[in-house]
Amino acid sequence: MSDTYALPSLKADPISEVEHRLVSEFVESTAGIQMPASKRTLIETRLRKRQRILGFSNLRDYIHFALKDFEGASERQNLLDALTTNKTDFYREDAHFLFLKAYLDKHRYHSKDPLKIWSAGCSSGEEPYTLSIEMLEIQRQYPSFDFRITATDISSKCLDKARTAIYPHEKVEPIELALRQRYLLRSKDPRKNIVKIAPEARAPVKFDYFNLITGDWHNWQAHFDVIFCRNVMIYFNNLDRSLLTERFCHALKQGGILMIGHSESLIDNTGLFERLQPTIYRKL
Repeated sequence: MSDTYALPSLKADPISEVEHRLVSEFVESTAGIQMPASKRTLIETRLRKRQRILGFSNLRDYIHFALKDFEGASERQNLLDALTTNKTDFYREDAHFLFLKAYLDKHRYHSKDPLKIWSAGCSSGEEPYTLSIEMLEIQRQYPSFDFRITATDISSKCLDKARTAIYPHEKVEPIELALRQRYLLRSKDPRKNIVKIAPEARAPVKFDYFNLITGDWHNWQAHFDVIFCRNVMIYFNNLDRSLLTERFCHALKQGGILMIGHSESLIDNTGLFERLQPTIYRKL
C-alpha cells in the first residue's frame, strides 16, 4: 500500500450564467467596467485565485460569499481588484509624452503656477512616474517650472504597489539609460533584480483611490491642466464614456488637455473638446 496521498483538489467548476451576472452587475455598477460573456474565462481565472486563498471548494460559493453574504462585504474590494488590474508600462504610447513636452514648451514653461496633471486609472504607477521623470527633465532646463501629479485608481492593490515605487529591472527598460541613471535606484542587494524610483521623482506624485463612476468630482472643478485617462474608458459603456467626457471637461481648466488611449475614441456629443491629434483633445 502506498504511503503517498493526493491532496484534495479544488473543484474547477465553470462559472454559471447566474454567477456571471452577479459579478458583471457588481463590477459595472461599482466601476463602470463591462464584463460581457466574452470575459467569462478572465473572470474564472482571476477569481479562482481568491477562491483558493480563502479556501472555498468551488467558485460559486466564493462569488456568493463575496457578493451576497454580509460577512463577505470586505472581500468585494479584493474581487474588484482582481478583475480591474490592467497592463501598463513606462513610456507606454510615448507619442503622448512627446506631444506634452512640445505643448508645454509653447504654452507653459514660464508660468508661475504649478502645472497640475491627473493620471486617472494609474494602475501600478508606471504612467505617473513617467510623467514625473519627463517634468523633472523640463525643470532641469527651466528651474522655475513646477508641477504636481495626482494619480488615482480603483484598485487598492495597484495603489499599494505604486506607492512602493519598486519594479523589476525588466519593467524599466523602456526608460532611456541616462534617465534610469538619474531617477532610478538599484537595490543594495545585488541578488535582487529590482529598482526603486528616486525620491525626487516620487515626491511630486500623490496616489489616491478614486472611482471614476461613483467618486465625488466636486473638488476638482477646473482643477487640472492635463488629464491622462488612457485605456480605461474602453471598458465602459457608451453612456458612462459620455458622462466621463463631461466630467473630465469640468475638471480641466480652460484650454486644458485630455489624452486617451490609442484604442479608444472620445464620445463628445456636445462639442466640449477640440481634437488636436488622434487621442489628444483640448477643452474649448
